[in-house]
Amino acid sequence: MNKIKFDIHLNVGKVYRTKKPGSVEMFYSGKEIADFVNHYGITHGVCIYDKYENLKELMDNTNAKIYGVQWIVDKDQTLDVGREGWYGIKLHSHRGYRDASKYDWTKPKKKGDRGSLSYGLHYSDKYVKDILVTLPNNSLVYMHTQGWPSTTNRARPEHLFMLATEFNNLKFIMGHSGMYGGIQSALPGLKEIPSYRPKGFNVHQRSIRTWGDCVVRFKTSVIYSNLIHNLFLDSSCYTPDKALAYMNCDRWCIGSDYPFGNNKPRNSEGSVEDSHYTKQDFEKAHAWNFNKQYDKFSKVLGEQRVEQGFNNAFDYIETPIEVLVETQYERLNNIKTYIKSNT
Repeated sequence: MNKIKFDIHLNVGKVYRTKKPGSVEMFYSGKEIADFVNHYGITHGVCIYDKYENLKELMDNTNAKIYGVQWIVDKDQTLDVGREGWYGIKLHSHRGYRDASKYDWTKPKKKGDRGSLSYGLHYSDKYVKDILVTLPNNSLVYMHTQGWPSTTNRARPEHLFMLATEFNNLKFIMGHSGMYGGIQSALPGLKEIPSYRPKGFNVHQRSIRTWGDCVVRFKTSVIYSNLIHNLFLDSSCYTPDKALAYMNCDRWCIGSDYPFGNNKPRNSEGSVEDSHYTKQDFEKAHAWNFNKQYDKFSKVLGEQRVEQGFNNAFDYIETPIEVLVETQYERLNNIKTYIKSNT
């Protein structure tokens, strides 16, 4: 087999907004995503798509093997099962629009358009299982994780772990390995620590909670993926603690999350022609420059382990679920042996 370069997190078509006032909807054509894939020499990629024609345009403009995962926003949505490039679905906890009267637990407080919509899926709600139960064996289920340090966070790793252990016939991909990354989770803050309980905004409290919780989520994600046969981790995007957590994991792969991050907003499909990315844009971008992600993870883990991640992603997707189950027994036995020999 030729050398694999796998991007486990691409996006094409509509990128939904969130309920936050400053959030905007974006759109990127299949040709634009293909330009990115071809520029970095990516040979395989998991790509989230809204409409099938956008996925097809991507596949028609690259020689890379594309595994399409359909963005599902409603349990009544028609699946593209059987169409070229369809491998499963994508579920998001904070993006995607539905009728709030059907899906919103808390009932929207805002008036107008945003008040009539519900944003994202609550992973512990029954309708998520209603979607998963309809999927064919071996289907991919890409699920976003992110959020904030709170027990009410609806996008934590344990949600995916519980679903994956119940739906043993599906292959789950944990988006972002528990947390997107970036500035908030890069390192603990060194702001002044108050010796009293301050009123209002507390920089130290916010920083230490966010960083600490992110570290825990990265490590938790690794433990979960090691324990079960059907959970794989998407790296997007690099943070030092995420890379350190991967030292104990071989079920992860680099994800660029292109074009999300440093992206240019659009109000409608292709309405802003000059927002098309150039090669210069690819190289100078921080968040989704694939080669920079490769270099950063390689600095911590070594190139061999990063490139093995590409192969592991390919094997995970291409290997029948029955075989993944068989090999998991050996993995679990190794875990038990390690614990017994060190205690």
